[in-house]
Parts: sequence; C-alpha cells; structure tokens
Amino acid sequence: MLLLWGVLQALPWRLLGVGALVGAVFAGGCQFGEKRVSAEWDAEKVATAQAVAKQAIQVAIVTTQQTTINQEISNEFQKAKAAITADRRHLLARVPERVRLVAPDGDGSVPSVSSVTARVAEDAADAVPAAEQPVNTAACEKLAEDAAQTTLMVVEFQRWYRAQAEANSSPPN
Repeated sequence: MLLLWGVLQALPWRLLGVGALVGAVFAGGCQFGEKRVSAEWDAEKVATAQAVAKQAIQVAIVTTQQTTINQEISNEFQKAKAAITADRRHLLARVPERVRLVAPDGDGSVPSVSSVTARVAEDAADAVPAAEQPVNTAACEKLAEDAAQTTLMVVEFQRWYRAQAEANSSPPN
C-alpha cells in the first residue's frame, strides 16, 4: 500500500488534469462539429429536394403550355388549310376544263403522291426531257398550291415559335 501511495504522490497531477481537460474539450468540440455538419448536410438535402420539386413543376407547366400552343396552332393550321382548299375549289370552278388537273377521286383535292415502287425506274435518273414534249399546264397550278401550302406552314411555324418564346420568357406563378 505504501508503494502505491508513493507512486501516486510522484505523478504530476496538474499535467494529468490539464491533459484530461484538453481531451474533454476536444471530444466536445468534435461532437459539436459533427452535429453542425450533419445539420448543414440535412438542410442542403432538403433545399435540393425542394429545388428538384420546383423544377419538376416548372417542366410540367411548360409541357402543358407547349401542348396547348401546339394544339391551337394545329387547329388554326387545319382551319386555314380548309379555307385555302375551299378557295382553291372556288377558283378551280372558274378555270376552263382544258387547263384543270382533276384528281382521280374527283373531289377537287390535291392528287395523292404515288407510292414508291420496289424497282428502279426504266428511264435514266438524270434524263433530259425532249424539246418537243408539251408543257404541262397543271405544273403551274401544282407549284402555286405547293407555294401556298409552304407559306402557310412557315406562317404557322412563326406563330408557334413566337408563342413558345413568350411561354418560355414568362415565369410561372
């Protein structure tokens, strides 16, 4: 027992006390830092989840707007196409029979494009037409109709583009 008492008196108690105090402060600081980092991490995860949800809502809104715009443009295009077709029929009624190109079904609409054949055409692909061939009078009518159709498509595309630009520039509420 005396031996133990001698060893205890020889120990530097102040140094051991300071070491224990430093160790306790270090352990407490680690615990505090870990809690703070965990809280920041959780807050960042919540903020990220909110940003993802907000972006998903924005995507849904823009998709709905684009679908609505596309449907409106499609409806307007079909109305304009019907008006052009009706106007074409009205004009065709005044064109002499010898100039008129009549569709096979007889309804006055544009002739359908023939299906592609599975064989190679007998004529050369780059053949030059002979000079004595008669000029096709229906070609002018077809060109005029194609030009009107293309112009209508370009106008509708421009309208669609403007509507998309307006929808993308206005932030949702």
